[in-house]
This record gives sequence, C-alpha cells and structure tokens, in this order.
Amino acid sequence: MEKREGNIKFKLFGTLRLNYRPSEGEIFIAEPITLAQLLKELAKKYAGIQEKLLEEEKLRPGVVILVNGKNVLHLQGLNTEIEPGDTVVIFPPGAGG
Repeated sequence: MEKREGNIKFKLFGTLRLNYRPSEGEIFIAEPITLAQLLKELAKKYAGIQEKLLEEEKLRPGVVILVNGKNVLHLQGLNTEIEPGDTVVIFPPGAGG
C-alpha cells in the first residue's frame, strides 16, 4: 500500500454531538491507522469519549461507526483501516420510544 498523509474527517451525532464541541472536524495522520487508534486520538480532544463507545476493548452494544458510509461491524471492527481522505461518522448507543 502506498503511504499517504493527510486528514481524516470525523462527525459525531446523538448525545456525542451535544456533549462534545466541535462535533465535527479533521485529524491529520501521517499514514493509515486503525479505528482503535483513531478513537485514542479523539480521546485526546474529547475526554471520556472512549468510555462512551467502548466496553472491554470492543464497541459497546448499539454504537454505530461508519467509515465512508460502511458500518465497521461489516468491515474489521476496531481493526478497520482508516486512510487520509476517509470520513468517519460516530453514533453513540441510542434509545427511543
């Protein structure tokens, strides 16, 4: 794979959008990273976000994370590779009625 550097776009929705500002942005990476690594980078900016999304090093039930419109549960979960130019959308567990 060719090494590229650039930005990953991210967007937070639901309660994450209410609790963390700005609720979207970009993170610069020097090479492709995994979703788990991206979440660690987001935790540097948004204290407590990992606890809202992860449980025992797995995604919490109900968390939906899309990379370029594809659910990571149908890709490689936390090992999904993210490259510069990708967009990551994060939905926390939700409840409805």
